[in-house]
Amino acid sequence: MQKLTVPKWLLRRRETLPSELGLFGLVDNRTGLSPEEALVAFRDLVSADMDWADSRKTRFRRSAAVVRILALGMTALSTVILGISAIPNRASWALPLVASVTLLGGLDAFFNWRSRWVLMEETLYRMNRLRDEIDFLLVTGDPAQVTREQLERFFADQQAIWSDVSRRWVEFRRTSQAGDSPPAIPSSDTP
Repeated sequence: MQKLTVPKWLLRRRETLPSELGLFGLVDNRTGLSPEEALVAFRDLVSADMDWADSRKTRFRRSAAVVRILALGMTALSTVILGISAIPNRASWALPLVASVTLLGGLDAFFNWRSRWVLMEETLYRMNRLRDEIDFLLVTGDPAQVTREQLERFFADQQAIWSDVSRRWVEFRRTSQAGDSPPAIPSSDTP
């Protein structure tokens, strides 16, 4: 009797990214940091958030491109097959290609990769802006003069970005499951 083997990609564990640990995890569970130390650690969290968004952006862009290229290629191939009279049983070759294009279109509408890719692009832009503001404060000001209010404002900005991303992500999923195209949801920080 032959033993059933499971493909390695099914057994692969998902890597925990630093942003998923949160600020407390990034500072190795230390407490009582000075405002300057807390701001530098928070800056690292924002950078980790950017890495997370970039990894998702790359995944969504790749999926969107693969589906579009496959659909375009299959559409062109089925048209060429139908146009060449020397090919016997042309319809029996072209019909499965057209059906595959329909399937790819359904997958694209369900997973909505392009919209999520664009959402991650925007998230990167907004997080980069936030990190630039933190950098500007650290570089131009007296680091010892960092206040709790400044930290709270940066934290509120980061939370607002993630809240907006989460709300829009859920909206994309809701509309893609309904079979509609996602609505354009304006953001307060779009470039």
